[in-house]
Amino acid sequence: MRLTLRTLIAYLDDELQADQAKEIGQKLTESGYATALVERIKEVMRRRRLSAPELFGKGAGLDPNLVAEYLDSELTPAEVVDVEKICLDSDMHLAEVAACHQILTLVLGDPVEVRSETRSRMYGLGPVATSDAVRANDFAGVSRDHESRQIPMIASALNPSHNGSADRDLPDYLKPQTSWRRTGMLVLVVLIGVGWFSSLLSDRTLRSGSRAGSQPDGDVSRSAKPNSVTVASTDESTAKEPEKSTDRTGNQTVAQVDPFASRKPLNVRVDSSTELSESEPVPVAPPPVTKPSRTQPAEPVNPPEPDVVPAKLMPSQKLSRVSKEGIVLRFEPEAGDFLVLPRVVQLRVGDHLACPEPFRADFLIGDDLCSFALIGGTSVRYLGPDEQSSVGFDIQQGALMFEAHGLRPAADDADEAKPQKPSLPITLMFYGRQARLELASDNAVCGIEVHRAESTRYEVEPAAPGFTASLHVAQGTVRFSTADGKTATVEGPGFLSITGGVSANEKKSEIGRASQLVLPDWLEPDPKRAATKLKRPYNAAFEKEFDGEQLLQLSLPAVVNNPRPALSELAVKCLALTDSYSPLVKALSQADHREARLAAIAGLRQWLPLDPRHRGLLKAELAKYFLPSDAEAVYRLLWGFDHEDAKTPATSRSLVGWLDSEQLAIRELAFFHVQRLTGLKHEYSPINPPGQRRAAVDRWYSHIEKKGGALVTE
Repeated sequence: MRLTLRTLIAYLDDELQADQAKEIGQKLTESGYATALVERIKEVMRRRRLSAPELFGKGAGLDPNLVAEYLDSELTPAEVVDVEKICLDSDMHLAEVAACHQILTLVLGDPVEVRSETRSRMYGLGPVATSDAVRANDFAGVSRDHESRQIPMIASALNPSHNGSADRDLPDYLKPQTSWRRTGMLVLVVLIGVGWFSSLLSDRTLRSGSRAGSQPDGDVSRSAKPNSVTVASTDESTAKEPEKSTDRTGNQTVAQVDPFASRKPLNVRVDSSTELSESEPVPVAPPPVTKPSRTQPAEPVNPPEPDVVPAKLMPSQKLSRVSKEGIVLRFEPEAGDFLVLPRVVQLRVGDHLACPEPFRADFLIGDDLCSFALIGGTSVRYLGPDEQSSVGFDIQQGALMFEAHGLRPAADDADEAKPQKPSLPITLMFYGRQARLELASDNAVCGIEVHRAESTRYEVEPAAPGFTASLHVAQGTVRFSTADGKTATVEGPGFLSITGGVSANEKKSEIGRASQLVLPDWLEPDPKRAATKLKRPYNAAFEKEFDGEQLLQLSLPAVVNNPRPALSELAVKCLALTDSYSPLVKALSQADHREARLAAIAGLRQWLPLDPRHRGLLKAELAKYFLPSDAEAVYRLLWGFDHEDAKTPATSRSLVGWLDSEQLAIRELAFFHVQRLTGLKHEYSPINPPGQRRAAVDRWYSHIEKKGGALVTE
């Protein structure tokens, strides 16, 4: 049984079965977050001054009907996530849901005891039969004295003419209907039906139509039968009214029209060969029209050219996980959130994976063709095969490492007879840009690293392409090709800047070897040695915070408040990796550790310029945790500043003024930009006491006065 907020509340109210309660109790002992949540639920339900949610406007949060459906387990998984997210973020809504569940458990679990006096009074309020009243009094066990008081009331209810009749106090729709009223309604309905039938019999049109329909078949050109087919013109404006015909006596009669034809649309395409002429006699019965079958395919508007041949895709390769340690997250579209990936699993095409720091996940491509690893802090989507490669990856951020397993270069024309393995091409996507990576040697080990760019101007996205990417080659030979046909061959150890463009046949000696003598620490082909390098004292503790059956945004935000700064920082970085902007805003405003706040700043600054719609989402989320003026300042600071802003006196004084703000998040953001632009600290820290902080702010004011009113000069 899954440990969710709903099951946890049911466990607290003793609503679960014995085996389920035992299972939930065991999970509570293993999860520190669940234990803390239990104490939080008990505390908020005991809190006296906790207000109730508003029904409308700001602070409403959850609709009462939605809470009721949640308690009845009638919501979809995505809706459950939304409800539980609001409850975990708000003590007020959490107390409401837990208290409602407790009340329902008490009401539905224990029968309500109704006093005999209350029961007797309820029976005496309305008109009831004498036997029912006596039975109710006997059941309630009332005294004879009480019965004597009830008899006049019952008698008055049975006698409408009594002055104390209960009918006078009842509304009209509850008063009993007399028989003459029901009889009058029936007579009225009969009279209306007789009048309608007599109007039909007196209609001249119907009588003339019946006479016209009784004419012999040889004289059908002057009139039409009631069942004749009326053909509408293709143009509504040219539709003619049915012409009048003249019978043998000289009287004009109106041609009969099919009553159902008038309901059909006028724009009906009719074959010209079936149009009727005035000189031709009208057929008695039209020939049957063969309707096209629905299964018959419609004629294509633009038939495909016969020369177009669909592209042939490469054979697909299976991807399976081989590492038994660490955490990998996979996005579940139905729930709209990430779940922990099982230890043994095969990836599906389209899977969105995220490997949080400080873990690493190793996977195998095909039958030991190649292996790749997701380094901590990587978000990637697995692509299917295309025309040139069997596997592909859409890298959003982080690092991927590839290692060839016994591959051989493609055979040349002179060596076609030698049985050799071909190289393995891999398709790569970088925010819409396509490239191809080819491990050209059997000992090739390389890695791709992608970093999102951060904005430095207010509501201006970073310069194209909006990211930085590079190729690191530890050993062997690797070929990298772009979509426009440019190819670079890199031999390890080597480095290639992907963002800066690729020139043909680029070698290691031409790529700036001096600046890349040291390879990244994560570029380690041996998983055991890599695990030893990445081993930290808090790895095991952080791995225990992940619940395999719990959605990420329901479990991980609580780890942000962990007393250990390292675990709090890792939790915020994981939320930033999965673009969970709402918990990031909460961490920025409420996190106790500076490491966590700085990680939230970096995550929000990288997420904000990805999509213009993120601006409105961020503003709405900031309004939940900050005052309007503070929310506006935080929004402005998250966009960032450049050196041109630092040369402006007004912007410089605003940044220094924010260093003395009462809001800790504003001080963190302001000092983040001031230190980045100047490289100085002036003994300032956002977490210093107010006295020390003001003294440091005065030093910053002195700094901008020496620089002519700006933070930096030319």
